[in-house]
Amino acid sequence: MSSTSVQVAVKVRPLVRHEIEKGCKEIVDTISINEQIVIKNCEKSFTFNYVLGAESPEEELYNRCVAPLMKNIYQGFNVTIFAYGQTGSGKTYSMGTAYTGSGTMGVIPRAVRDLFQHVRDNFSTDFTITVSFIELYREMLYDLLANKPRDQCTLEIREDIAKGIHIPNATEVLVHSVEDVLSILAKGSLGRATASTNMNEQSSRSHSIFTISIDMANKSDAYLSKSSKLHLVDLAGSERSKKTGAEGKTFKEGVDINKGLFVLGNVISALGDEKTQNGYIPYRDSNLTRLLKDSLGGNSVTLMIACISPADYNLEETISTLRYADRARKIKNKPTVNQDPKTAEINELKRQLKLLQLQMAGQGDIIMSSSDIDRLRAENCSLQLKIKELRDQLTIVLVDKTGLHEKLLILQNANEVLNNKLIEIKENYNETLGQISSGVETQDFESVKENLKKLQHIQGQFEMIENDQKKTEGEIRTHEETFTILVHTARTSAESVPKEIREKQDVHTDRQLALHSELQEVSSQLALKEQLAKQLAINSNYIIDRQVIKETEKKIDTLEKEKNELLQQLRDIKVQEISNKIAEQRRKRVQELEEQLKGLKKKNLEQSKMLQIKERNDIKLKQLNNDIVNMKTAKVKLLKQMRLENDRFRTWKQTAERELARVKQQDWKKQTQISKMKVAHERQQNFLKRKFEEAAALNKRLQNTLMKRKEAQSTKFNGKVEKITSWLKEEMEMFVNLAEAEVTLAGLLEDRATLQEQLDELRNSSEPNNAALKSIEEDLELRSFQIQDLQQQLLNADEEKKWKTRFEALQTMVEARHALRSLFDQAAEYNRKEVEAKRELSELAYSYKELREKFELTEREYRRMEERHAVEIANLEKAHHENMGTVLKMGVPSECRLKFTCNEQIRKFNALFLCIAENLDSELATRCKLLSQQVEGQDRIIAELTAKNDQLQQSIKEIQETANSSKVKTQKKSDNASEGESKRINSLRAARADFTLDDSLDLPPDDTEKDPDWRKTPLAKRIIAMTKQRNKGKQSFLTASDETRVTGAIKRSLEGGCTCKSCNTKKCKCKKLGASCSIDCKCSESVCQNRNKSNGSQSLDGNSESSESTVSECDERKKPRYVFCDVQQLIN
Repeated sequence: MSSTSVQVAVKVRPLVRHEIEKGCKEIVDTISINEQIVIKNCEKSFTFNYVLGAESPEEELYNRCVAPLMKNIYQGFNVTIFAYGQTGSGKTYSMGTAYTGSGTMGVIPRAVRDLFQHVRDNFSTDFTITVSFIELYREMLYDLLANKPRDQCTLEIREDIAKGIHIPNATEVLVHSVEDVLSILAKGSLGRATASTNMNEQSSRSHSIFTISIDMANKSDAYLSKSSKLHLVDLAGSERSKKTGAEGKTFKEGVDINKGLFVLGNVISALGDEKTQNGYIPYRDSNLTRLLKDSLGGNSVTLMIACISPADYNLEETISTLRYADRARKIKNKPTVNQDPKTAEINELKRQLKLLQLQMAGQGDIIMSSSDIDRLRAENCSLQLKIKELRDQLTIVLVDKTGLHEKLLILQNANEVLNNKLIEIKENYNETLGQISSGVETQDFESVKENLKKLQHIQGQFEMIENDQKKTEGEIRTHEETFTILVHTARTSAESVPKEIREKQDVHTDRQLALHSELQEVSSQLALKEQLAKQLAINSNYIIDRQVIKETEKKIDTLEKEKNELLQQLRDIKVQEISNKIAEQRRKRVQELEEQLKGLKKKNLEQSKMLQIKERNDIKLKQLNNDIVNMKTAKVKLLKQMRLENDRFRTWKQTAERELARVKQQDWKKQTQISKMKVAHERQQNFLKRKFEEAAALNKRLQNTLMKRKEAQSTKFNGKVEKITSWLKEEMEMFVNLAEAEVTLAGLLEDRATLQEQLDELRNSSEPNNAALKSIEEDLELRSFQIQDLQQQLLNADEEKKWKTRFEALQTMVEARHALRSLFDQAAEYNRKEVEAKRELSELAYSYKELREKFELTEREYRRMEERHAVEIANLEKAHHENMGTVLKMGVPSECRLKFTCNEQIRKFNALFLCIAENLDSELATRCKLLSQQVEGQDRIIAELTAKNDQLQQSIKEIQETANSSKVKTQKKSDNASEGESKRINSLRAARADFTLDDSLDLPPDDTEKDPDWRKTPLAKRIIAMTKQRNKGKQSFLTASDETRVTGAIKRSLEGGCTCKSCNTKKCKCKKLGASCSIDCKCSESVCQNRNKSNGSQSLDGNSESSESTVSECDERKKPRYVFCDVQQLIN
C-alpha cells in the first residue's frame, strides 16, 4: 500500500449537566455535508475526514469512520484507532473501553463483533486471535491482564530492527468469541487508574492500549499467511487544575498526563510540518509517543477520533484539540503487509524468478522448446475452460439446490400444519361419535342432533384443509417458476463475460458455497435434535404421571387409617377381655396392612423417582424444542440470505453489463476526441514556441526585480533600533492585556454560573418572581455577550501562532541583541514598578489600619454620645410632659408657661446638638445640624399651640358663662339639677377634648374596654379644686350641693378607688375593671383580697409631689396626645 494520510474524525458530545447548570452556551456548529466544524461568532472553521455532531449516535461513528478500516486488517495491515481530547469530552465513552455488556457500545465492542463475523464467514483461512491490555500510568507501563499484584505487573518498552517497537512479557490471551474479548476488556478496565474531578466523575488517569493480534493462515497456500494488529488507544484527557479542582495525587497525575500529551503534540506538529517531517522527531521524549511511533508516521493505517466539548466554557481546549487534529491530517504513514520474514523472502524470490524468466524469454534465450510451451499453453487453456465450466455448473447446482431447500421447507411447514389439524379433527371426531352413541342409547335426540352438527363442522374443516393444500401447491408453483428463471440466468451467465464480471461471479459462487455448507450443517444438527426430541417424547409417555402418585398416596392414607383403627380395637380388646380369636384375627389383619403399606411406600418412592426423571426429560425436551425452533429460524434466514444474494448479484450483473456497454460507447467517443485533441495540441505547441522568447525576457526582468527586493529586505532593520524597541513594548503590552483578559474571562464564567444557579432556583420556586427572572436573564445574556467578546479577542490574538512567527523579523545577531536588551530593560522596569506598588500597598495598608482604629474609636465615641443624647432627650421629654400636665392643670394662664417651657426645651436641644457637633466627626455634625433644623421647626408648632391655647381659653370662658346661667336654672328648678350637672360635665369634657396641640394629629379615642393599661384618675376633682382656687373672691358657679354631686359623679366615673369590705366579688369596682386595689381605696388592707402587695403606686391627694408621681405613672402607660419628634428617628 502506498503512503496514506492519518484520517481524522471529530465527535462533538452534547452539553452535560454541570455545564447546563453553569449556563454554558454551545459555540460549535457542524456542517455534515462539507465535513466542516465552525466556531460560532468567529471566522474559524476546520475541515476533516469525518465530522459528527452531538446528535450523531455511536453507531454512525463506527459505520462511517471505523468500519471501512477493518478490511485493512484482513489484508495484513496494522490499524490504529486512538481518541484524543480534553478531560470529560467523551473519549472512553466513544471508544467503549469501559463497556460491560450493557448500554451503548463504543468502537471496541463493535470492532470485535465485526472481526469475529468475518472469521465465521471466511472458510479458506485459519484465524488465531489474541488480545493484550496495557496501561501507561505516570510514564510506567502496567499489564492489566496479569494475575499478579500491581507492583509486579510493570513492563518495559523494547525496540529492534526486526520487530520495531514491542513490549516483551506482556500477557496475551487466546480468544475464540466476542464474549471472551468483552470479558477480558471488562476485567482489564477494572484495574485502570481512575479518579473523580469537577469535570468528570470517572476520569481516566492513564492511557490504555487494547491490542488485538490476528494471525491468518491460508489453508491452500502456507506462503500466503499474514498477520495484523488492531491497536485501540484510549488516551487520558488534557486538563487544567483550576477547572478540575485536582489536588494532591490527582494533581500530580494530571501534570504527568499533560506532559505526555504535550510531547504527543510536538510529535504531531513535527510530522505535520513539511519542513521538519524529514528531520528529528522527538519520539523518545515520552513513553506514549514511543508506543505510538508506528501509528504516527509508521507502519499503520491510523484513525484519530478528536472528541470535543461544545460549551463556551471549554473554548480554548476545543480550539487546541481541533488544531492538533488538523495537523494530524498532514501526517503520512507507510503501511506494509505483515508477513513472516521467511515467507516474504520466498515470495520475493518467486517474483524475481518469474521476472527473470520473462526477461530471458524476451531476449530469445529459450529455456523450453516451443512445442512444450505450446503444449503447456494449450493445457492451461483447457484447464481454464474446464474450471470455468465447473464453476458455472456449481453455480447452477447451488441455485437449484437452494430452490429445493426452500421447496422442502415450504412442504415441511405445510405438512406440520396439516398433521396438527388432522390430530385435532380426529380427537373431535372420536369425541363426537362417543357422544352420538351415548345419545342413541339414552335416546337423547337433542344431543344427537347437536353432535351431527359437529360432524358437519368437522366436514367443513376437511374442506379448509383442502383449500390449504391448494394454497401450498400454488406457492410451490410460484417458487418453481422463480427458480426456473434463476437457473436460466445462471446458465446464460456461463457465456463469455468480461473479466471484471467473471471475478465478481467467482466471489459470488464462493459465497454461495459457504452459505450452502453452513445450511447443510444446520440441517444435519436440526435432524439430530428432532430425533432426540422425538425419542424423549416417546420415553415420557411410558413414565407415569403425578396423578398415579396421588392415588397411591391416598391408598397409603386409607391403609394407615385402617391400621390405626385395628390397633385401637386391639387395645380395647385387652381392656374388655374379649376372646383371643377376634384379637388374633385383628393382629393378622394389622400385619397384612403393614406389608401392604410397605409395598405401597416402596412403589410410591419409585414412582417419585420416575416422575423426577420425567420432569428432567420435559425440561430437556423443552430446551430441544427451543433449539429446533431457533435452528429452523436460522435455516430460513440462511435460505433467504442465499436467495437475496442471488437476486442482488443478478441485478448487479445486469447493471454492470449495461454500464459496460455505455463505457464502450464512451470509449469510442473519447478516442475520437483524442484524435481531435492531438491536432489542437500541435497547434498549441506552435503557439507556445512563439511565446517562449517573450517568457524568457519576462523571466529576466523578474530576476532583476527579485534581486532588488532581496537587497531591500537585507536592509530592513538597518538603523531601526528604536522601531525594534517600540515593537517589543507593544508586544509585551499585548501579552499583558491578554493575560488580564483571561483572568477577566474566568471571572465572567464564574459570575454566569452563579447567575444560572439563581435563575434555576427562581424557576423552580413555587411563586416565581417574573421581574427578578427577567433581570437575571438579562444579566445572564449580558455576561454571555461579554464572554463571547473576550473569547473572540483571544482568538483574534492567535497567540499560539504568533509565538512561532514573532521573532522571524529579527534576522541578524545585532537586531537580536537589541531586542534582548530591550526585553531586559522592560523586565527591570516591570520589577521596579512591582517593588513600588508593593511599597505603596504596604503604606496604604498601614494607613488603612490607622484609619480603621480611628474609625472604631470615633464609632465608640458616637455610640457613647448617642446614649447620652438619648438620656437627655428622655429627660427633656419627661419635663415637657410634666409642663404640659401643668398647663392642663392651670387652664387659661398657660400661654406664658407653655412658651417659656418650649423655649427652654429648644435652648437645651440646641446646646446639646452643638455639644455633639463639636465632639463628633463631620458626618455626625451634619446629622446633628439636620436634627437642629428639625428642632427649630418646632417653633412653628409652638405658634400653632399658642393659637390653639387661645381657642382653649375662649372655650373655658364660654363654659364659665354656661355655668353661671345654669346656677339660675338650678335655683328655679331643683328637680332638673342632675340634668344640668350632666350637661356641665359634658361641656368640661368637650372643652378638654377640643384642646389639641396639633391639628394634623388624628388619634382614635381610647377604648377603655380594650386598653389593658387604662385606669381611672381623679383628674376632674383636681380641675375643680384648681378652678375654685383661681376664681377665689368671685362668685362661685357651683353650689356646695352641686360640687358634692359633681365630685361624686366624677369619682364614680373616673376614680379607681372602692369602698368594699373584702373585695372578693364583682361588685368591687377595681375587680370588675380588672385592676388591683390601691391605697386610694377605702377597703381595709388586712381584709381586702384584691390588693397587690407589691404595688408601689401612691395616692393622688392633690399635693405637688403626689400629682407629679401620678402624671409620670400615667405617661408611662399611655401615649401622649401631642406630637414630639423622636431623636433616634431624626438621626436615622
